[in-house]
Order: sequence, then structure tokens, then C-alpha cells
Amino acid sequence: MSTPTNVRSDVTQEEAAELLSDLVSFDSQNPPGREAAVAKFVAGRLDEWGIDAQLVPRPYEDRPQVVAEVGDGDPEAGTLVLNGHLDVVPPGDAEQWTHDPFGGTIEGDRVYGRGASDMKGGVAAGMLALRAAHEAGVDGRVILTCAIGEETAEPGTKTLLEEIDGDWGIVLEPTELMVDTVGKGLAWYEIEVRGTSSHASQPHLGANVLDALFAFSEHLQSYRERISEREHPLVGTSLCSPTMLEAGTKENVIPDSATLTLDRRFLPDEDVADIDDEIDALCDPLRADGFDVSVERTRTYEAAEIDVDDEIAEVVREHSADVAGVDTAPHGKVASTDQRNFVNDANIPAIIWGPGTSPQSHTVDEWARTDLLVDGVEILCRTIDDLCTN
Repeated sequence: MSTPTNVRSDVTQEEAAELLSDLVSFDSQNPPGREAAVAKFVAGRLDEWGIDAQLVPRPYEDRPQVVAEVGDGDPEAGTLVLNGHLDVVPPGDAEQWTHDPFGGTIEGDRVYGRGASDMKGGVAAGMLALRAAHEAGVDGRVILTCAIGEETAEPGTKTLLEEIDGDWGIVLEPTELMVDTVGKGLAWYEIEVRGTSSHASQPHLGANVLDALFAFSEHLQSYRERISEREHPLVGTSLCSPTMLEAGTKENVIPDSATLTLDRRFLPDEDVADIDDEIDALCDPLRADGFDVSVERTRTYEAAEIDVDDEIAEVVREHSADVAGVDTAPHGKVASTDQRNFVNDANIPAIIWGPGTSPQSHTVDEWARTDLLVDGVEILCRTIDDLCTN
């Protein structure tokens, strides 16, 4: 690979921090899906830089997405698609924060606020790298996509990729500039159990769903132990965790219904239809005890994987090591991302890579490092120079 001779980054840490602060200042919580204002900001800033940015009113007219493209379109040079999501999870109790969740506070080499690491830092890096590519000129194409709905498994990125023909993708999730070539899948299940209510002074007249679920925990634990034997060298084992339980109407009433939520993390070689069957069969002991049980998969992020030595992984890995001293060992992400839309839906090889700090995702007083953001822009510029210029 050549050293960069064309696409160069001149962004300062101060400018990078200010851009990230601006992005964080938009309350783009999802749910309920408030991405419109930040999408318009991104498109407007790119327009100010002379880059034609389009607001895409699909899949939802009131929640536009952003697509911007630079380059001459020479197919011999290739097309790189940079992808970020504009939505953030709710901040929770703001009183627990020492910084305003949507203040974009800059302190030292950090920007604080909801989404700073996950993943408006990645969006900022993509914007600044696109500007550098625009100013330098590239033979191929560089496309920036800023999607809605990633936090709730909505078809934002999937919809955008239906109109894009790319050679490589980079999903700008927080990895501290480590290249991840695989991401786990996620499926959420709601298990509704129905019994019979009675007065708590005569529990024998009812069928207590909580008693049933407490006994069910042994079957659940056995299932968790079985699936933990399924393992991937980069993302670990399959998981199944109970995360929510809703039951009961009053202290002295035997509960006749309950809803248990399971979070099921799965590997690329597991099929979600098979997992559906596993979860349904897991509930058979409840049915055998006379309870009515229904199982619904409410959300799905498919797992995705590319070869660890795919070209996009090798190029970004080498530049990340050169610029920031990042470990070049193969790596994977235990969470789920829109990499699945690139690999599974659009057949575009894509890595998960970005300047955010993964353990900061969804935390109180979330922050992102601006030095990593500047390094990330430089790495993207070098990658663009390698892949999109002749």
C-alpha cells in the first residue's frame, strides 16, 4: 500500500471537538426517533463545505437520512461507503449525569454527552474524511450514509444501501480504531405466560405465573449452559439473558399473567429460525404444567462476518497501526451493528471500525476522545487514498 499522497487530513483537535459537540447537542433519542434535526445539520454542514448532500425521506418521511458522495466515479478506483447512525439511546435520569446529556461539553481531550462515542464521533470522522476527499479529489467514489433507527433495528441503513453500489464499507461504530470483522446477532423474545388469578389468602385456587417462572429458571439456566458451548474465536459464546419481567396487579392478588423478556446473542453460524424453535421448545415445561404460553421475537439484528484478511480489513488495520499504534490482531464486536446490512443484504464487505470508545456506549456521562477522532480521520484519509485513487 502507498503512503497518502493525495487525500490528507488537516483537521485540528479543536475543530474535531467542536463538530462532535455540535452533533451531540442535538437530542436525537430513539425511541421515539428524533433524528430529523441532526440529519438536517449534517446535510447543511456538508453543503457549506461544497459537498452535495441529500436528505432521503425513506423509510420514514419525517425522519430523513443523509447521503453524500464525492469523487469522479471511476470504477477502476472503487467505491468506499462510510456509514454512521444518527440516533442515540435515551440518557435515562439526567440528574445522574454531571454533564448535560445534550450539552456537548468539551473538557480537555473529551467531548461529553449522549452519543459522543456511540456513534456521533464516528459520524464526525466520516464527515471530516469526506471533506478531505472532496478537497483532494478522488478518482473513484466516497459515499457517506447517515442512517436513522440503528438503535431499534429499523431499516435505515438497509434502505439506503438499496440505492448504492459499493465495493467496501466501514460501519463507524466505536472500536477505538480496532478493526472488527464480525459482529454478533441479537434477537429479543417476549414470553407471555398465562395462568389463573385468585385471592392471595387462597393461592391454591389460582395458578401463579410467578411461581411457574421461578421454577422455569432452572430450565433457562440449563439452556444457557448448553448454548455457551457454541463459540466463535473472535466474539465468544452464544448468550441468553433474562432482562425484563412484568407481572402482578396488586399485592394480594395471585398473578395470572406475566411477560418475560430474553436477550439472545447469537453467532454467525446460528440461524434465527432455529433459535425461534429453541426458545419455543424451552417453554414446553411451562405448558406441561398447564400454563398457556406464547413466544414472540420482537427485534432482530442478524450476525455478520467477513474474512479477517479481506482487503478493507487489511487496509484499515495497517493504517490504524501506523497512525495510532492499534493492535493488528483479528478482532470482533460482541454487540450488533448495521454491518449486517452491508454484508447480508447488500453483499458489500464491511468492517466495524470507529474512533469512539465502546465501553462508553449507553453509559451515564458518556464521552469520546478527540485525539482518537483526529487519528480516525487520518486513517480514513489514508484508506480513501489507497482504495479510491488510481
